[in-house]
Parts: sequence; C-alpha cells; structure tokens
Amino acid sequence: MDTYMVVLRIVHIVAGVFWVGAVFLLIGFIAPTARELGPPAGPFLAHLAGKKRVTEVILAAAGLTILAGLLMYWRVSGGLDADWIGSAPGVALTVGAICGIVAFVIGLTVVRPTNQATLALGREIADGGGPPTPEQAARMQALQARGRTTGRVLVPLLLVAVAAMASARYL
Repeated sequence: MDTYMVVLRIVHIVAGVFWVGAVFLLIGFIAPTARELGPPAGPFLAHLAGKKRVTEVILAAAGLTILAGLLMYWRVSGGLDADWIGSAPGVALTVGAICGIVAFVIGLTVVRPTNQATLALGREIADGGGPPTPEQAARMQALQARGRTTGRVLVPLLLVAVAAMASARYL
C-alpha cells in the first residue's frame, strides 16, 4: 500500500469536493436567491462572508486541494516526465490541474477582493442609517455584476477540472 498517495488522494478529494460544492452552492443558489430578495439578504450575506469567512474557508480548501494534487502529480508523472505528461491520462490531469489552479487564482485575485469590497460597502451603507446613495447603489451593482461574471468563468473551469480528474485514469 502506498500510504503517501492514499493520504494525498483523500485530502485532494475531500477538500476538492468541499471547494467545488461550496462554489456551486454559492453561485447556483445562494447568490441568485440573495439577488431576488434584495436588501433583506444583506445581513445573511454579511454574516456568511464576514463572520463565517466563507470565502477564506473555500480558498483554504482550494489551496489544500491544489497542494495535494501537485504532490500527487509529481509522483505519478515520475518527476514531470514528458512522456507521461503527453499521455492521455497526463494530458487530462494537466488540463484539470491548470483549470483548478486558474480557478484558485481567480478566487484569490477577483472573488476575495470583490467580497471584501462588498462587505465594506454594506457596512458603509448600514452606517449611513438609510437607503444607499445613488453612488453607493451604483458601486454595489458593479460589484454584483463582477461577481456574476466571475461565476460564469469559475463554473466551467471547475467542471473541466472535476471531469478531467474523474476520468484521467481511464483514458
């Protein structure tokens, strides 16, 4: 038994399931529901993002998934052997890894700052004690649009990553 690979595979799969599942739940259900509810969804989203730190937890799971994946990739590729990387399983794992890493980078560089800006703007609006100013409303709409656009990029990347990982050993 290869305990090293078993442990890495368990970490990779469990963290990856959490990462992808959480992203799909947020993008597919929570964000659209919050949009439909409008301002009453604000306290729930602020609690989820601020107190529960959902973005940071998801990014931590993503980082763990990628770290375990890269360690396994190194092992199964024989230290990045070009012949293995060019094989059907190698190509599938490489494409899946690239998609996962790109999704993680987008999470760090777009999702996280967007969520932080949205939280700060929500606090600013709440501190104002009334409805948002037209400028605040415009900023909130722009942040929400960035979130929707990012979701349209993340979902396909994660779908390709999952499909590649699930099928690579059978190619």
